[in-house]
Amino acid sequence: MLFLLLPVGILAQATPQQMVARMDRGINLGNVLSAPYEGNWAPAVEESYFDDVAAVGFKTVRIPIRFDNQTTTLASVTYTDVNTGNYIGSANDYAVNTTYLDRIEEVVDWALDRGLIAIIDVHGDHWFWESYDASSSHYKTGNDRLAAEDRFRAIWRDISVRFQNKSENLLFEIMNEAYFSMSATEVDVVNADILSIIRNTNTTRNVIVNGGGLNSWQAPLQMSSTFLNSDNYLIATFHYYKPFNFTSSSKPQHNNFSWGTTSDKSTVDTHFDNVQTWSQANNIPVLLGEFGADNEGGYDYYNQTYGAYGGPDNASRVAYHEYLAEAAINRGFAFTVWDAGEKSNKTIYKATNRNWVTDVRNAVLGIDCLTSGIISNADIECGYNNDWSLWTDTAVTATIANASASENYNNSTSLKVAVSTAGSGFGKAVIRNQTVTDASLIGKTFVFSCRAKANTTTQQFKMRVKATVNGSSQLTASSTYDLSSTDYENFEFSYTVPANTTTLQFQVLVGKQTGDYFFDDFQVSEAIPEVLSIQEESTENTLVIYPNPTRDFIHIQTTKQILQYELYTFEGKMLLTTNTAPLQISNYTNGLYILKVLFSDRSSQYQKIIIKK
Repeated sequence: MLFLLLPVGILAQATPQQMVARMDRGINLGNVLSAPYEGNWAPAVEESYFDDVAAVGFKTVRIPIRFDNQTTTLASVTYTDVNTGNYIGSANDYAVNTTYLDRIEEVVDWALDRGLIAIIDVHGDHWFWESYDASSSHYKTGNDRLAAEDRFRAIWRDISVRFQNKSENLLFEIMNEAYFSMSATEVDVVNADILSIIRNTNTTRNVIVNGGGLNSWQAPLQMSSTFLNSDNYLIATFHYYKPFNFTSSSKPQHNNFSWGTTSDKSTVDTHFDNVQTWSQANNIPVLLGEFGADNEGGYDYYNQTYGAYGGPDNASRVAYHEYLAEAAINRGFAFTVWDAGEKSNKTIYKATNRNWVTDVRNAVLGIDCLTSGIISNADIECGYNNDWSLWTDTAVTATIANASASENYNNSTSLKVAVSTAGSGFGKAVIRNQTVTDASLIGKTFVFSCRAKANTTTQQFKMRVKATVNGSSQLTASSTYDLSSTDYENFEFSYTVPANTTTLQFQVLVGKQTGDYFFDDFQVSEAIPEVLSIQEESTENTLVIYPNPTRDFIHIQTTKQILQYELYTFEGKMLLTTNTAPLQISNYTNGLYILKVLFSDRSSQYQKIIIKK
């Protein structure tokens, strides 16, 4: 029998104030689902994105989405009576593609399953809000306008119905930056209209709203008190990209590459104070839904080239992100920083290699460097001499330092150990992190990982955990890892904390060969095989699984008749059920998995599987 430990939901709906406190610091999944079609502007989002976002400490993901190309078109509907000219259409004439809703639900579930707050933000549907703008090609009047309104109602009807049973950690955002095309009165009317549709199926879900007519920090101030007082579950939002001459300075018309003077900061404070005063007067909490500045020097992370027109200097870009993040948090706002991936001009996360623009990420998270599990300064951004030290045997000569810019991983600070005289074993030179005391870790299994390379192809290293168990030191090391001399590669090591452990220390062993060693991006993730706890008859069967680690297939040999195979993440989420072998696993990302083999006599066995490509 398979036992799953499921969280118990809180029965009382979170108030908007409670939700904003819970949302805290977040990030936008920009240019993915808000593109005309997913993949047009950025790589299609994968489940690993949400692992990475949650692992570094973000609490919320705003998911901008475009529905236009996935909804019944206006041209396909007859909404004008040919005899009278009267409007005969309705929202029932339109529907969102159910396959697209399936995809959105998959993405939302990935976020919710990791304890993140998720926001469905109707973002790229300019056809609707620009239908109110006489200067736009989307401008509509008469029956055409009525049809556009019905189509937009249908979009929100289908969203509301599809997601009505999701947890309260899913929020809805009605429109994105409609204030560029719509007046305050027009936005109020649409907000009220769409809110009534949402409330038909989501009576207490928190909904994010904004005003019309004026943009940036002034936008929420334009919403009428009548609308604000009509509902108890509203969160206001605003975006902030001022001054454009700096935040958009990778473009030729903007050329201020520095930010951070007293005057610069005072302007932000004045604007944010106005929003805070409005928020307190109206008892409406606030989300800073977007902010950010262009990449340093206009850098294109996808093509790895600098822009033709320059861009913010890096110190100013980091300072801008840090100041706005803290300005929001200090006033009780939540925020979701704008990030649109490595193909955009505002990059924080790079999906292609699952890496971050580390200094900007840390700036918005309010940290100098990351702590991951028992490893502090895990990203080395606080430098080699913070929380890291090097011990060597007397026969070994080695030094520890920050790697040079040309040796760094992913343009971030990396750790370098130069071994000029090697010893007889790996443990003769030990890179040590801080010692941790935490009894709650006992019995848990952790996966330690890092990025590493060397300056020759003959160098190797090991990872190790030093534990104090029953008062004595216990050393548990990984297997031996071969290092590349050209590329940083990912390495993983699994460790279960023994009973009666009082202290733990993560270590890296580099004492056996001379040469330069480079390390970065240490991570610790908890594996919870206990969710696969079983009470079943034991079996004497010998089960052989190969290759392991694997990249494409898993082959199984056994003396018993197999009924079924089940593949799980280490956190206990089922990925695959089949009775066909070999198992095709090439679609799954690198990591640690659990394979359950169920036999015809109803006994079963489990095996850890490592996928490494």
